[in-house]
Amino acid sequence: MSWLILLPIIALVCGSAPVFADDDERYLSCMNSFDCGNITGAGYPFSGSDRPAYCGYPGFELSCINQDPEITIMGSTYKLHGIINQSRTLNVSRTDYTENLCPTLLSNTSLSPNLLSSNSDHGEVSLYYGCPSPIPSGFSAQFTCNINDTDMMGYFVMVNNSVPSMTAPILIPYLTTCNNSVKVPVRQSAIVSILGNPNAMLGAMNQGFDLVWSANDPLCDTCKSSGGQCGYNQTTTAFTCYCADQPRDFDCTESPQDLLKGLYDDGLLWVHQ
Repeated sequence: MSWLILLPIIALVCGSAPVFADDDERYLSCMNSFDCGNITGAGYPFSGSDRPAYCGYPGFELSCINQDPEITIMGSTYKLHGIINQSRTLNVSRTDYTENLCPTLLSNTSLSPNLLSSNSDHGEVSLYYGCPSPIPSGFSAQFTCNINDTDMMGYFVMVNNSVPSMTAPILIPYLTTCNNSVKVPVRQSAIVSILGNPNAMLGAMNQGFDLVWSANDPLCDTCKSSGGQCGYNQTTTAFTCYCADQPRDFDCTESPQDLLKGLYDDGLLWVHQ
């Protein structure tokens, strides 16, 4: 059968939007957004609530606790304050520092380097716990804690991109005698307010810090522009574009071979042998 005879049929099918009796269930599910508290309309790479795991990228699972959106990163829970899709940025803060500077479990902030990275507004606070007395004179950035029924003295010092270390040389030997230390990211812009008012430390930490995500985003842009929904194939561990009829690797554009096969399967095309 001549391919020239098929050209009008291919042109007709390609020129019109495909109509399917039943849309793919995964395609429909991934049209749902994650909505919780101040976060609305969150799509790929996030999953959670009405968005099954296959609608997001591993490591971006969200949960909604009493209308507070949260994300777990490297085993630690963070409150999610905002998502900016244009810059692929999320703003988070540690939930264990919501009310005070004295969490029961002391742990550093660990990120998934392949998924999340800091932006230009990145600063850092180092908190020191169980520091001995007496305290060096002239240093006001101190706090007291009662952790597991143990009273202890603490300090905090700050680091930002423009000033590698704000720790006075006289304090370095003293801080090494503290029992524990924890590093917590903050916005670099918040460090200025902390310097002027050490009591503003907790508020600055609760403002959160920004992280830039990386999760096959160029592939997702291509998928969405073709009318698909972005997702992840947990079997092949690869990006998947969920289309109305079936999942595809990258986008929902059908090849001529796909169109001919569909016409043949529907009985609209026969081949003379």
